[in-house]
Amino acid sequence: MVTAFYVVLFAIGTAFGSFLNVVTLRYQPGRSVFSMKALGLSAQAGGRSHCQHCGKTLTAVELIPLVSYLLQRGRCRSCKAPLSLQYPIVEFVSGAVWVTVPLFVSSFYGISSGVFASLAAPLWGYGLALVWVAVFLTWLAIFVIDLRHYLIPDELNLFLAALGVAAILLLVAYHGAIPAFRDSFLRHYALLASPAALGVWVNHLLGAAAGGLLFGLLVFLGRGRAMGMGDVKLALASGLLLGWPDILLAAMIAFILGGAWGLVLVCTKKKSFGDRVPFAPLFTLGAAATVFLGYPLIGFYFSLFGF
Repeated sequence: MVTAFYVVLFAIGTAFGSFLNVVTLRYQPGRSVFSMKALGLSAQAGGRSHCQHCGKTLTAVELIPLVSYLLQRGRCRSCKAPLSLQYPIVEFVSGAVWVTVPLFVSSFYGISSGVFASLAAPLWGYGLALVWVAVFLTWLAIFVIDLRHYLIPDELNLFLAALGVAAILLLVAYHGAIPAFRDSFLRHYALLASPAALGVWVNHLLGAAAGGLLFGLLVFLGRGRAMGMGDVKLALASGLLLGWPDILLAAMIAFILGGAWGLVLVCTKKKSFGDRVPFAPLFTLGAAATVFLGYPLIGFYFSLFGF
């Protein structure tokens, strides 16, 4: 029964992924990401979904997330033009988010009944699960848009910040019910850089300030060549979500990934030193790794020194 429920959750997630594909593919720089055209709700957007190459209106079967791509073998049935791999990748990742995030929230916060798997989970568990599902989907949208356009819409950064406030309110309201050392994804290791006496609000505001100042300094020193103000706003909003010192680990992982990816691009001659590489995809991966793997990563690091 539980397995079937998570299969349904995955299917719901792929539907959200299909919606994210519409938003990210129709987004135009300079326009609102939530505009009627970007959401596919205006006449100018083309009405019903259609092939981007030949304009053929898609049938109901061709709109089923993941399944439609497999049935069409990655090509339009009408004009045989190849379909972007973005479609199945985003749909699959979105489906995975809807399954893994509630499972992670249940495990991290010690909710034995499982969030969404039963009606016995505490109210704050459902709230945190929904907030973090929305966070990961927003990070996914930012990942795709920055990869395509080298920019991050302000609306998405503002939405992330709003989700950060929602997460903080839940942590504060139900602080007594939440297990110890769960204010940070680094658990007790966070105490090495953040005294528990700081409180939830101060900790997360400090995370936002650290993220904004760190990336703001990098933009200033690099004169906007390596990254832009959208990256600063993303770090600030994500810092509000992750808190201190989690935001530092997210940034560190992003820089390591960026260095490795940049080296690969240079070695394969796809980029040269000094060329700009979209940083938001790397940062969102670093933030996601901090959420899911922050505690074991820090534990492994200290184990190297016998701690």
